[in-house]
Amino acid sequence: MIDASTIYSEIYVEAGEKAKQLAERYGYLPYMVQRYLLILGHEETLKLLEAFERPLKPVVRANTSLVEPGKLRRRLEEMGFGLEEVPWYYGAFRVVSSPEHPTIGATHEYLKGLYYVHRDASALAPVLLLLHDYRGDVLDACAAPGGKATFAAQLLVGQGAVYANDVHLPRLRALVGHFVRMKLPNNVVTWADARRLPRSWGKRFARVVMDVPCSSEGTIMNDPSRKTKTTLKDLAVLAKREIELLRAGVDMLEPEGILAYITCSIAPEENEYVVSKVLESRKDVDVVEPPVKLFEWDRGLTSFHRLVFDDRVRRCVRIWPHRHQMFGFTFCLLTKVRW
Repeated sequence: MIDASTIYSEIYVEAGEKAKQLAERYGYLPYMVQRYLLILGHEETLKLLEAFERPLKPVVRANTSLVEPGKLRRRLEEMGFGLEEVPWYYGAFRVVSSPEHPTIGATHEYLKGLYYVHRDASALAPVLLLLHDYRGDVLDACAAPGGKATFAAQLLVGQGAVYANDVHLPRLRALVGHFVRMKLPNNVVTWADARRLPRSWGKRFARVVMDVPCSSEGTIMNDPSRKTKTTLKDLAVLAKREIELLRAGVDMLEPEGILAYITCSIAPEENEYVVSKVLESRKDVDVVEPPVKLFEWDRGLTSFHRLVFDDRVRRCVRIWPHRHQMFGFTFCLLTKVRW
């Protein structure tokens, strides 16, 4: 098992003078800006940093088990909300303007469970791809507070159940609250460290969601504290846990099952690096192409700085704030191969 000190030595990057200057101007840890420069170059790094200065509007996802999306849109617009349709999913709308009151999370329609409020549309994509043409049970191993778990349950009403697990009890209470509020009956909620599930559960799944706790670096526009919260040593610790969680998630798969590994981070240390480490350590895992193209996302990185990743990680999906006008988001679909 790889330790955090080894990871730190592998991912270490020294910030140059240009990175330090930009970091001081925008308020970042220098290593983060150095990483952007290495991946994107100077001009595009400036576009990314500027995109992080513009907060994103929330996204409403209609609970299609209770309401038709067009009807929900009309009701919210009558209250004074300005909505724009998310072009690649018919049941979601970006809230571009709001009345003085109520807030989007305090309407009668929200309290009756007719919709879920996402911070951004990016979280919808991996669920849509994972469940494309699928009916059956799903494990969401790190499910709280419930955006992806309730979306999966909504899509599978009458056709499958969502086993929603999380280790953080206060967040788990929020998850249960969303299931109840949205009147979604097809769920089983459990409280456990996802790394222990393969040893404590006999059940295996054809679909697994593994939205791991991460640096949340891709959400800087809505949480500026992320500019300085995660040092490189912190990042190494996170990557170690993410590798452990991904390995456990693969162990929870049935043969030929598919897992969505997800982070709200653009850091290759938390994404392509983690997936490559798991691919290196076991022969029963592969990365698969998404089944449909929802929008023009970017592919995964096959190298970064001194690191060369498994070439299969190019099948991963990258969402950049300055290119896609969404949170920075990365996800990979992995399958368990029969041997």
